[in-house]
Amino acid sequence: AFPPLRGSNGTGMRRGALLVAVIAAAVGSCEALHAEGLSQRISASSFSATRPSQDLLRLRGAGPKKTPLKVKVATLKDHKKNPVEEWWFSYPCVTRWWFALCCITTLISWDKLPVNLPATNLMIYWPAIIRAQVWRLLTTFTYFGSVGHNMLMEAVFMLNYSKSMEVTYNGVRAKYLWHLILNSLALMGLNTIVGMLGIGMDQEDGSKIPGIPFLAQPLLYSIVWIWARQNPETRMSVFGFFSVPAVYFPWFLLGYHCLMGGGLNIFYLMGFVVGHIFHFLHALHPTTKDSGLFEAPKWLADLMPVEKGFSGSVGVELQGGEDDKDDKKDKKG
Repeated sequence: AFPPLRGSNGTGMRRGALLVAVIAAAVGSCEALHAEGLSQRISASSFSATRPSQDLLRLRGAGPKKTPLKVKVATLKDHKKNPVEEWWFSYPCVTRWWFALCCITTLISWDKLPVNLPATNLMIYWPAIIRAQVWRLLTTFTYFGSVGHNMLMEAVFMLNYSKSMEVTYNGVRAKYLWHLILNSLALMGLNTIVGMLGIGMDQEDGSKIPGIPFLAQPLLYSIVWIWARQNPETRMSVFGFFSVPAVYFPWFLLGYHCLMGGGLNIFYLMGFVVGHIFHFLHALHPTTKDSGLFEAPKWLADLMPVEKGFSGSVGVELQGGEDDKDDKKDKKG
């Protein structure tokens, strides 16, 4: 016989019911966890069962394929240039830097600036050059005058015709620069002869500096002459009213200058003479046209390699006359 339980029957029954509830809750939790684990194992087994077939299909070229990610690599072409940069690089190397030097030379001689260099310190003057003022050999070819309308027109004129001339060299900028140097040397020699003839610049003290002090305009007109000789059939539109063949365009410029009251300008004549001599020796004379004198030195060619992106016979678009319009219609037809 067992000893009797202590306490009342009501208290024991409550404790037994609480124990049964705890046990039932524990059993329910275990069953839920068991069911969840079983479902996970079933799904894993089904996935592993289908995976070999998918791998097999993928090896055979079928089945679902992964779409490769497209990664955009930034290049130099993606860089968008601003309008000033586009305008600057639309001109060949020698032309744009010649223009830049012209602007710099004009600005440093502008009397409106607090610090400036007088234009008399920029002109070609051999006694000063002998005294080590060698920059005059460069500035005499980059000074188109003081700041004003005339200087701007000459600079724009230089941009157009220097570009049209430089693109005919197909990016060989060292050769074009070398030809400019040869023309410059010829102009300095011709300027010495002009000074011997009594032509020069009068000074305030009554003396005269022999020759032309600035040779930028003669160098420009020598380029115009050479370009006109290389493209004689090109039609040049004059103010949109009529057109003239390019071979006569330099003479039109000289005649227009005379009609406007400028007289027989020595700048034009010196440029035409040097340009004609250069074109004759470089393109026409059978002995000198293949001379190595017109080839750029090796050190200059190494310093200025070929520039890509500039080639052609004519570098600027010119508005032609009626003949050009008829030619364009024939090409379209």
